[in-house]
Amino acid sequence: MRTLHDYRETRALLDAHRAAGRTVGMVGTSGAIHEGHLSLVERARRENDVVALFYAGVVRLDWAPVSAQIYERDIERDKELLAAAGVDLFLVMRRDDLYPRRPVTFLAQSELVPDLPGLLGPDHASILATMVFTMLNVAGPCTNYSGEKDWQQLVLFRRAAEDLLLPSTVVGCPTVREPDGVARSSRNVRLTPSQRAAAPVIHRALTEAARLVRAGERNAKTVTSLVADRIGRVATVDYAHAVEADTLRPLDLLEGDVRLLVSATFGDTPLVDNIGVTVPGKAGPVAAGDGTAPAGNDTKKGAE
Repeated sequence: MRTLHDYRETRALLDAHRAAGRTVGMVGTSGAIHEGHLSLVERARRENDVVALFYAGVVRLDWAPVSAQIYERDIERDKELLAAAGVDLFLVMRRDDLYPRRPVTFLAQSELVPDLPGLLGPDHASILATMVFTMLNVAGPCTNYSGEKDWQQLVLFRRAAEDLLLPSTVVGCPTVREPDGVARSSRNVRLTPSQRAAAPVIHRALTEAARLVRAGERNAKTVTSLVADRIGRVATVDYAHAVEADTLRPLDLLEGDVRLLVSATFGDTPLVDNIGVTVPGKAGPVAAGDGTAPAGNDTKKGAE
């Protein structure tokens, strides 16, 4: 695995690979590598000749009015894991190289920032989309692999590439889960044993809600209230939303491709998750279950 710090060198090297007929797969991460990140690398490895990883964990943007992720990063450990997974190019960009002065040009995606509690606000979403645009601009023609766990971010990235005609494709990859359904996350290490034991309720609640929708329920409030009720017995529910999957438009009546989004805090650790469900037609309300059903076959995939 080769480590690169200069974006000009990175761009030139990737251009040389493409000129030789090789395809490029790109993965971005803030660090604290876990199995979810590695699954993105493994897919990129299967589908491309060259795998590049953009490591943003060391980029500190003093001008960005957003909170930093609260978890430890061990870059040497991360490098070992990524090299073993098949990363060819480890891209650690310097802040002063990427942004020699405070940028004044940002991407604005107002239609993808719904006024819903807990989701990314306009400033945070704009900075994330701008950074991803920068990453894809450096990478050039490639396939970018992003996880579905942070659904709003995935939609932002996909639309930025599409709307700006970037020579890149953003591919969403299913959430990697523990055997009990808990989504793999860098935050999981902060859970106490009792909190970790309670955490599977998130995926159980989402799975029950998706089953309710497939059975005919179309009222979004009924579905999100079920999710909040199940999770609220053991954690603080930050939000539970039903949105149109591709646009993030809040839904009152469920139709088409729906994404159920949730965040719950265990102690001081917030965990996010989501599930997709497609509404095939019209139907009336149905009775909810008791919330004790197992996650079923999608426990390790995280997407319907």
